[in-house]
Amino acid sequence: MNSQNQEIKGASVTDQLIERIKRMTLENQEVLLHELDGRQDRKRRQHDRKTFFMSVDYVVQDRYFRDFIQDVSDTGVFIKTSQNVLPGQQILMTFMSPDNQKPFKISGDVVRVTPEGIGVKFIVESQVQAAVIKSLVQMIKSD
Repeated sequence: MNSQNQEIKGASVTDQLIERIKRMTLENQEVLLHELDGRQDRKRRQHDRKTFFMSVDYVVQDRYFRDFIQDVSDTGVFIKTSQNVLPGQQILMTFMSPDNQKPFKISGDVVRVTPEGIGVKFIVESQVQAAVIKSLVQMIKSD
């Protein structure tokens, strides 16, 4: 296909996308925008994710949920859920520490929402939290 045909086809696809986006609700547009941002983030991800299955209790806007972490990295987790959570919302998560001695609490920002769940970036507020996260990720990677 020559470059002129590619430009015409590209313009047609762009026009179709713009029309579909215009018909979306503002909420759906925001979800799409964050999903696209998440796709770009995955391409340039600096921290490898490791599959990990653990129960997590969490609170978003005074609503309590219990679901499962699907994967983890040094900077965040992906929680498998069907709950209606929006990108940009803060979340408080509680799960067992790596040594299973006591619950571990950490805040995060919802940075990605997909039909399968939510991507959460940790908000690390202390050296203790940073050490627990590092220990958790190292323990998982060594399995």
